[in-house]
Amino acid sequence: MIGLMRAARLEALTLLALFCVAMPLKYAAGIPQAVSLMGPLHGLAFMVFLWFVVRSWAEGLIDGIGTLRLCAGAFLPFGGFVNERWLRRQLQDT
Repeated sequence: MIGLMRAARLEALTLLALFCVAMPLKYAAGIPQAVSLMGPLHGLAFMVFLWFVVRSWAEGLIDGIGTLRLCAGAFLPFGGFVNERWLRRQLQDT
């Protein structure tokens, strides 16, 4: 569960960096290399997060609704941080 929380945080940070740093640099400052660098990094972080989600579901650490919640939250800019907080509460409850 700790790995899943870290993956959620990493996914959220890279998504925010992509939206709040790389994309403004591309469109406002004319530096497209920022997105070329940050896009694949976020993609890797997202794939690692999904791997942790599927693994946690397969091990019975989270249920189907939790899996859907985590995946949906990964598409929202601050959803990863909300997911991390939810996972922390789930860990404390067990």
